[in-house]
Amino acid sequence: MSGAVGSLGRLRVTTLLGRLPTSWNAPSPDSGPGPGASPDPPSTADEQLESGLDRAARSGHAARDVDLLARTLERLPTAARTQVLDPVRRWSGGGTSGTRTVRLGDAVARQVDGTTCGSAVLGMLAAAGDPVLALWLVRGQVIGDGVDGLGARVPDGGPGSGAAARFRHLQRVLKRRTGRGALGPLPWPATLGTPPWGAAGAARYADRRYTHRVVEGSRGRAVVATALAAAAAGTPVPLFTGGDLATGISSAVPRHVVLLTTAGGGTCQVYEPSSGSVHRIDTARFQDGAGEPGVRRALGGWPHVVWAVLPAGRAGLRAGGGTSTARR
Repeated sequence: MSGAVGSLGRLRVTTLLGRLPTSWNAPSPDSGPGPGASPDPPSTADEQLESGLDRAARSGHAARDVDLLARTLERLPTAARTQVLDPVRRWSGGGTSGTRTVRLGDAVARQVDGTTCGSAVLGMLAAAGDPVLALWLVRGQVIGDGVDGLGARVPDGGPGSGAAARFRHLQRVLKRRTGRGALGPLPWPATLGTPPWGAAGAARYADRRYTHRVVEGSRGRAVVATALAAAAAGTPVPLFTGGDLATGISSAVPRHVVLLTTAGGGTCQVYEPSSGSVHRIDTARFQDGAGEPGVRRALGGWPHVVWAVLPAGRAGLRAGGGTSTARR
């Protein structure tokens, strides 16, 4: 009897979904970073700039705007330029653990309330893929017509508004977008945060688009492996985390969202929005999950990855988009 109770305690809603014969359980094979992208983080300032300009072009910005972005970035202080070109603060070097605070300008990149973890993750994902959006978040500067990688006009910074206000605005825009139509004709309840399918519909990284997959059982391990492969290839992956019935029925559903930013060399890095930090952790321990305190911190205090938002193809460029000819 105690064994049955223990098994029940480990039950999650995604356990039941994982038993359904749907395509949700198949990992996406499309994990590559796209043309011109490199799986390795740029190691020099020139490489970082070139990579950023490539992402801006793949986000659909016109060539003249990518050229303007290049000139703008060259005039920025080093710290600000680094924030724009790598807002999620990926880093290389020795060691299998560590934590870094993520800042946009002078503001820590945190979720603004208990329901916007998904919105913060999607905002950082979009900014990592589109330096034009990242420049607006960090500095309040608008390039060209101000169209970001989400297909929405970014507002003027306005007097007295800072990076924290801009990131808050972006989270609210994304919160509305991911909830709209999430229940067919009805919106998703705002108090429940972001539904995985809504996140998949809104997720953008340069020209990458996303789908969603349940993480459960042996097929779930394949989904996590696909997420790690995508991150290793240069495409960040939003992950939903949660608990199980052992910690209460309200825990047995997706409860938090983090961003797997990169992987390789036996480690992976995860942006956790409630703390506004990136955690570097051992990949094997990340896959094991529940028993590792460092992994739980990276997952926002939850023991399991329960849903993944995986890359699934590329969108065409918007009218006027093209590849920049700018070179440093």
